[in-house]
Amino acid sequence: MLDAIRKRSASILVKLLFGLLILSFAAWGIGDVIRGGVGEATVATVGDLEVPAQEIAAEVQREMSRLRAASGGRIDAEQARALGVIEAVVGRVVERTLVDLAAWDLGLTVSDTVVRNQIQSMPEFRGSLGTFDRERFHQLLYSNGWTEDRYVALVRQDLARRQLMGSVAAGVTVPEALVDTVFRHRGERRIAETVRIADTTMPDPGQPDTEALDRVHRENADRFTAPELRRLTVVTVMAEDLAKEIAVPEADVQAAFEERADEFRQPERRTLEHIRTDDEATARRAHEELLKGRDFAEVGREVAGLEPAMLALGTTTRDQLLPALANASFDMPRGGISPPVQSPLGWHVLRVVGIERAREQPLEEVRAVLAAELAREKAIDALFDLSNRLEDALAGGATLEEAAASLDLALTRIDAIDPSGSDANGNPIARLPPGDRFLPVAFATEDTTQSPLTEAGDDGYFVLRVDAVTPPALRPLADVRDQVAELWRARQRAEAAEQAGRQLIERLEGGAALSAVAAERGLAVTTTEPFTRAGDGAGDLPDALLESLFSAQPGDAAQARADGATVVARLVAVRAANPSAEAAAVEAVRREMVEAVRGDVMAQLSAALRVRYPVSINPNAVQQFY
Repeated sequence: MLDAIRKRSASILVKLLFGLLILSFAAWGIGDVIRGGVGEATVATVGDLEVPAQEIAAEVQREMSRLRAASGGRIDAEQARALGVIEAVVGRVVERTLVDLAAWDLGLTVSDTVVRNQIQSMPEFRGSLGTFDRERFHQLLYSNGWTEDRYVALVRQDLARRQLMGSVAAGVTVPEALVDTVFRHRGERRIAETVRIADTTMPDPGQPDTEALDRVHRENADRFTAPELRRLTVVTVMAEDLAKEIAVPEADVQAAFEERADEFRQPERRTLEHIRTDDEATARRAHEELLKGRDFAEVGREVAGLEPAMLALGTTTRDQLLPALANASFDMPRGGISPPVQSPLGWHVLRVVGIERAREQPLEEVRAVLAAELAREKAIDALFDLSNRLEDALAGGATLEEAAASLDLALTRIDAIDPSGSDANGNPIARLPPGDRFLPVAFATEDTTQSPLTEAGDDGYFVLRVDAVTPPALRPLADVRDQVAELWRARQRAEAAEQAGRQLIERLEGGAALSAVAAERGLAVTTTEPFTRAGDGAGDLPDALLESLFSAQPGDAAQARADGATVVARLVAVRAANPSAEAAAVEAVRREMVEAVRGDVMAQLSAALRVRYPVSINPNAVQQFY
């Protein structure tokens, strides 16, 4: 059915209303029925019920559509599988089926009156008078491939499901004492005085002796170990390189221009704003105010309650608008304001903000683009032929050098490359084959052997030979003496900063004021904003210090490391949370805890239902169809 829906959803109206239909059942969803294409396999069995592949396919396609809309791009089956979309959909359908079985066994029924009231209350089925419009109802069902009987059955099933889940969830409560305790724990705030002792302010420790250097070198071997290096011979075949050698005849460019003439005709486009209302009277009032010369955004906010961002329709062509809006919008001059216009979405007052006249791009403007595209098309054809000939030559026993020479392909030698794509000196190697497969293949291929022909990016191939492997090795101290010495000095300064922090805390414990001790050392004292256990308001205080301060009493001090410094903090005050003064925050905690408990209850219900109605998943069916 999704194919039919796509064909019938070309207009903005149908796409919007189809989305509304989906959202009406977002809590559990309603599975579409698709017409063929996935066979009759059973993907899952729940109790005595079989979940057919068609139902899963419909859910997967709908989920992929949502992902595409959210990401602004295309997601194919391979990406959906990698994202776990298919497994998530199967799990959701299974959970839904479990609840359906439980509802049926409990005898939960929904009367025709309740179903009718539910459908008639849906805003997408209301007409211009704000009441249920049967003609509109049938039109939308037809547009989206549903029969009335099927749709009514789906609504009935969904209401029964909601009735069961609502009954389970309705009884969930959380003791007030627990809410109060959690709120007080989370809401408690503390204030501290802090000083930062930067490592760089510590005295220069001088030069380390040989024994210290050797110890630091050995203790930090991972920092001073050279990565594995490989010497490679590579042959790459890329479409873009082949395209550079292809001359496209002018006649081919002219023919392509004529065949694709529609692409180079830009229809008139208009940038529009509109004030949308639910009734004609409000739209007419807005129109009258605009005719007085009032600001469009001001009228939209005052008359229709619309923020400026809700007024823009964007830049569009005539055929991208609903017919009623298109006629009104494209029959006005720039700056024109339309009288109220009715569409299936309500009443609109439109304004033309800008006009881009229709135009045709001449061949001169697009010749270079067309020639490049034609050359690339020819290069793609040549690429497959050339890659097959390369593979045949190698399979016939030719070396990379011999195959490259016979096919006039460039051969590249890389003297040393590490797993990150850098050379022996750590510098990135330029012009490696595109894509993310070259380095894995280079480091998975055995020494002195040749890799298979492998795709490089979207339009290319490479084959490589590993000529030599240099295993990872600890660099000699003599080669990294300066780096080891710098690390030793940094460690010495860090230890000195920590020692200075401990001495400062000793002074504070002896009764000295932080401001006085800090002044002696030339340190600045900062008083924090009140902060929570989660770090809200704590600025850049390290987590370890926050934990210490929430275990301390006023006057206590603690220290922790943070980004090249030791931070010392003294707790100044504790501000207890006040539930009576923060009713909204308490209510938010209560709702969160209720939702958490409901989640636990639902998980227990699901587990119990799975015992009552055993679930079996057919992984082969999932893989076969998706």
